[in-house]
Amino acid sequence: MYSRREFGKLAISGVTAAATMPVSRLWAQAPATIDSTVRGVKLGIISNGLRGGAPGGRPGGPGAPGAAPPPPPPPPDFDQFIEDLRTLGIGHLESAVNAQGQPRLVGGTPSQNTPKVITPEYTQAREAIRQWRLTAPLDRQRELAGKFKAAGINLFSGVVTIEDDCTDPEIDAIFKRLEASGVKVFCTNGTRVSMGPRIKPFAEKYKISPAFHTHAQVDDPNEVASPASLEQLLKMSPMFMVNLDIGHYTAGNQDAVAFIRAHHDRITHLHMKDRKRDNGPSVVWGTGDTPINQVLLAIRDNKWPIYCIIERDNRDEQGTPMELTKKYMDYMKRVLES
Repeated sequence: MYSRREFGKLAISGVTAAATMPVSRLWAQAPATIDSTVRGVKLGIISNGLRGGAPGGRPGGPGAPGAAPPPPPPPPDFDQFIEDLRTLGIGHLESAVNAQGQPRLVGGTPSQNTPKVITPEYTQAREAIRQWRLTAPLDRQRELAGKFKAAGINLFSGVVTIEDDCTDPEIDAIFKRLEASGVKVFCTNGTRVSMGPRIKPFAEKYKISPAFHTHAQVDDPNEVASPASLEQLLKMSPMFMVNLDIGHYTAGNQDAVAFIRAHHDRITHLHMKDRKRDNGPSVVWGTGDTPINQVLLAIRDNKWPIYCIIERDNRDEQGTPMELTKKYMDYMKRVLES
């Protein structure tokens, strides 16, 4: 039986050995809760980066303009995924378990919203998604939420784009799925500013906060990208929060540190990545323009209760998802412990 210290030493070097042990045994002998809080800062991941797109990670856009999108995710193996989280010591998770079983969108924007040009393929795929949201049972969402809880993992946020062409019954069904997943917050992914008034009554009904996720399209006032767009949303409802993607925000030539200082009480979590300014690509941390270190230290020193969540979407380094996820968890720990 492993002690807490011995289990922590598994890390990457122990992945092979851990994989041969039944998941139920690993969970039974591990601590009840995984602690990935460092100097008061809650560290975690969005699940698509660890498993190369699965399970339950949002289908995001490419790391660089014009880059090919990632391949379709493999069938999700949640037991293995949870085992990987435990091996890495990651206790805080954002994952689209609320969308498990949902049909795949075809022809949408990279952030899974309504495109400017509507194709027959998009219309067909959106209708399939709509019907799934309205009719599919909620059992799978409850089951997965229970798995994470039993493993000591804090599933604190879901992920869903509420598309421009959502109906009100569909929005209500989305919130029901989030509720079944047990989250009180969700990353809105590609949801646009104009959907705020339509989302507001459902957020207030279910007491689940949309955390509006930023991108880099600052020239479009309907995209969640500029300080003005975020402030417009925050004025709509006290339930509305911000999921500041500091990489995208920097790529749009915005000041992430300044926004966090001004609005820390309305920010639930950050997506941590490094991008270059002027809509540049996602790159190895420390080689871009994103003020990752300054952000981490500001949150630590001011004791702001903001999650710092790795979203590993750069394509410019070699390594397995486990190795690279560990690399960036270690990066954040080093900064916070300095």
